[in-house]
Amino acid sequence: MNPENKKQILIIVFAIGIGIVAAVTTGGYVQNKIETERALMNKQLQAKQQEFMTLQQQSQERVDALTQEIVSMKQQQEEIKQQAIAAAQAAAKNMSVGGSGENEKVRKPSLALRTPPGKRAVTVLIESLSAVGGLVDPGDFVDVIAQLNIPKGKNADEMAEIDVVTVMVFQHLQILAINTNLDDRGAYDDQQMADSLKITFAVEPQEAGFMSFVEKNGRIQLALRSPTEKKNEQIKTSTWKTLADYVLQNQGADIGVGSGMDWGKSKKTDVQSVDVKEAKPYIQIFRGGKEL
Repeated sequence: MNPENKKQILIIVFAIGIGIVAAVTTGGYVQNKIETERALMNKQLQAKQQEFMTLQQQSQERVDALTQEIVSMKQQQEEIKQQAIAAAQAAAKNMSVGGSGENEKVRKPSLALRTPPGKRAVTVLIESLSAVGGLVDPGDFVDVIAQLNIPKGKNADEMAEIDVVTVMVFQHLQILAINTNLDDRGAYDDQQMADSLKITFAVEPQEAGFMSFVEKNGRIQLALRSPTEKKNEQIKTSTWKTLADYVLQNQGADIGVGSGMDWGKSKKTDVQSVDVKEAKPYIQIFRGGKEL
């Protein structure tokens, strides 16, 4: 074997050795990398498992707490129910059997405590039909319509003649009581069977006197309001003229009221002219409220 061949063989062997070393080194690096990644993944997996176990434990604790709370609420409801039954039985026993063997009267709530501050409680007698057919409850708000008997003249003879005027005198008045009922709502059957109802209103101090005056000098009728309606309206006095104007304006119909009817207009008066030159000054002197 010549030297040249030996040299080539040595180069090949050296190259193979280097390749084997590189392969072994690369395999070790790859193996180490795989082991490192595997360890990292195992660590992350363990962390996730631990987090899942923690969440599962917390969820179970919440479920246990809610279950315990529900059980406690049921126990409280049962206790309240038993207390209510016992109180009702005791009240029924006290009502049926008194200390002296007689029935005890049921205490009514205080009307004074139900009257709003700054208001006055005034009771008027109203026919059941005029009180919205008896379909009113304590706490309702109503408008008060009055048919007033207004004297025509000023002297005793003319005072005997009256005009009946229908007008809305109050708006948004609260009903405090109907007869002796301060709380019970929907007692319509009893109210409709009665000929008249004693309605107690909450009014301003000035309105209390007006309400008494209206009851004495006219007839009262109620108009029920919606609980959400609190606005007061400017309502005209109901006369033949206002009714005819309303029907004509809103319905386009002429109700044919006679032209000779008194519309409440003032009568024309003759005015006599006075000569300024002939007019003389006139002075009245008073002392101590008496004319001198």
